[in-house]
Amino acid sequence: MENSQRPTMRSRKLGAMLRELRESRDLTLQKAARLLNRTPSSLSKLETGKRGIRRPALEHMLDRYDLTDPTHRQTLYELARDAKKEGWWLRYQGRLSPSMLDYISLEAEATSVRSHQLHLIPGLLQIKPYARAVFECEVTQGEASDFDGLADIRMRRQQILFGEDPPHFWAIMSEGALRQQFGGPAVMKEQLGRLIELSRLPNITLQVLPFAVGGHAGLNGSFTMLTTNDLSVVLVENLRTSWYLESRDEIASYDIVFDHQRATAFSPSDTRSLIERLVSEL
Repeated sequence: MENSQRPTMRSRKLGAMLRELRESRDLTLQKAARLLNRTPSSLSKLETGKRGIRRPALEHMLDRYDLTDPTHRQTLYELARDAKKEGWWLRYQGRLSPSMLDYISLEAEATSVRSHQLHLIPGLLQIKPYARAVFECEVTQGEASDFDGLADIRMRRQQILFGEDPPHFWAIMSEGALRQQFGGPAVMKEQLGRLIELSRLPNITLQVLPFAVGGHAGLNGSFTMLTTNDLSVVLVENLRTSWYLESRDEIASYDIVFDHQRATAFSPSDTRSLIERLVSEL
């Protein structure tokens, strides 16, 4: 029996490819479910990455969809196999919200991460004292959070930037994010120094949106775009919930906004100069 799971980038990619295959056969979800002797609900969960599939069931599905290309079939088999792999983050179930576990799994598999932040330095670039100060701002009901533990998890996430094949990380931050002193002047000086170091890495691009810009395309809020070679999702969040946007139209809208922001923001070299000036002021 196929298992329910938290979506990963691989399971989402598998689901997206199966959905495209179904649609290329001119099959609605209901028609395909009847063809496969499944329920529309179970097929929908598979196509959104929320349900896994075993090799025999996948072979049956591809046979019924008349997919004969061996390379295409092998790609799907490998995705189905790899989607079951568990990441380090699963040990924190119960300590992290389901939405954060989902996000870390997607982040760990991304080839590109684009972050647009209005108020904070992106998590992948934060030093531990800064991250802890951000977590301390949380207003909770009941027991207080383990701020040091949460900051340690954030530091663990950053390792994706320094591996053998790291994703390209492109961050656009408002000038306000650089001036808001989480943890005080000493912490902020260390944090800005870390940004200067990271900005010199070939897989990291930093830009700052200066106050002088005034109004801009990203006024509606912060967001993060996670991308593999052929799949993208956008994360937007508020105080209590997070949303993953996956439709082509939604992705295209955020692509446009990000492109507007990077054209409006300081260049990477001018951004580094601004950060160096802010360090000297502290």
